[in-house]
Amino acid sequence: MTLKYPFIPKSTAYLKPGHFWSIPLEKGGFACGRVVELAFDENGKQDSRIFLAGLIDWTDDEPPTTESIANCKFIEQGEVHIKTICENNGEIHGFRSLEEDNLEPQLFLSQAGGGRFCYVQKGYKILRQATAEEQKLYPVLSTWGYGVIKILAEKHLGNKT
Repeated sequence: MTLKYPFIPKSTAYLKPGHFWSIPLEKGGFACGRVVELAFDENGKQDSRIFLAGLIDWTDDEPPTTESIANCKFIEQGEVHIKTICENNGEIHGFRSLEEDNLEPQLFLSQAGGGRFCYVQKGYKILRQATAEEQKLYPVLSTWGYGVIKILAEKHLGNKT
């Protein structure tokens, strides 16, 4: 199926890592979120609502384009609900492969507090049990409320446009 851009997704069915969306900023202009990774359950079924998102280091007076976001790196990553896009007046504007920009899911801890059931994961993929040093080094994978990515965009990028 060929997607027509822009569109507002109602589920993750048509999303793939690399899709990007606009995040309108309070003082004008836009920030940009990207789909980092899709979530799957233990049976391999794709979650229809949840995915790993990333805020990239990009702002402009116009919505993001494939060319304008080239080589922009992630500022932060977190798990989001699909409504994050529409609740912030955003829409999917296109697709740019994460590999083109050398982007990938970051390393996270599976839980806070450490202990023997704390794992290092790359995005959603569990890699190994976390060492004491890694438990101090990596953030816990957090689930963001609908407005968190916009709050982060305003904090990191709100005065750049």
